[in-house]
Amino acid sequence: MDENTLRIYTEKVKESWKKNTDKSNLSFLEAQIEKLREYKNILDTFTIGGYFIYVINPQSGHFEYVSEQCEKILGYSASEYTAELCVKIIHPEDLDHVIAIQQKISNFSEHIEDKKRKNYKFNYDFRVYDSEKKLHQIHLQHFFLELGDNSLPSSVFCLATDITQIKMGGIPQLNIFHLNQNLTDILNSNKNNLILTSKEKEIVNFLIKGYTSKDIASAMDLSKHTIDTHRRNILKKNNCANTTELFSLIL
Repeated sequence: MDENTLRIYTEKVKESWKKNTDKSNLSFLEAQIEKLREYKNILDTFTIGGYFIYVINPQSGHFEYVSEQCEKILGYSASEYTAELCVKIIHPEDLDHVIAIQQKISNFSEHIEDKKRKNYKFNYDFRVYDSEKKLHQIHLQHFFLELGDNSLPSSVFCLATDITQIKMGGIPQLNIFHLNQNLTDILNSNKNNLILTSKEKEIVNFLIKGYTSKDIASAMDLSKHTIDTHRRNILKKNNCANTTELFSLIL
């Protein structure tokens, strides 16, 4: 990847991180990082492979903390592991999918009730190259560690686990879990309480992931007009004035 392309992709990622976020409280963050160090033994016990953790300041795009295990897995020191490096080492076939997932998470967060943003965990996996050009499958889990004064995310916790021994390849897919509901996968749960046809359930699933009507139309091989009609019917049948109100029934 040339330097200009890397810069463009990195800017896209940082824009996704910055959208709907707030400034970080550094003193709070330092206390949380110290807690993360204390939890290391627990993570060592329960993760399914080698792992490292990092904390993102979404406003600046800066990594406030990266654990030393990063170097053991990927060959890069904690100080070398930046947003630019993250983008650079992603397998080219996975890169657009990963960036799209970041944008979907940002769109999804916008529809969550303010005080509930910390209740969700986002999972997906993708391929990356280490410093010796060896390929790894990384399973990434992250959630909003801190909310700012406006109840918008101000720091993001990330747990990156090397799952190469159990999987390699596949299109990166986003999963969203509710932390206070026994890790319920919300993409496949509360929609069943709505009045929906099978096609409408599929459309709602896309909406939760942050897809626009145009995106959904392309994915389902339908016209945008047809998708918009389905969306109006979904809202009408479930007595919702808008998509945000619909999400309130799901989330």
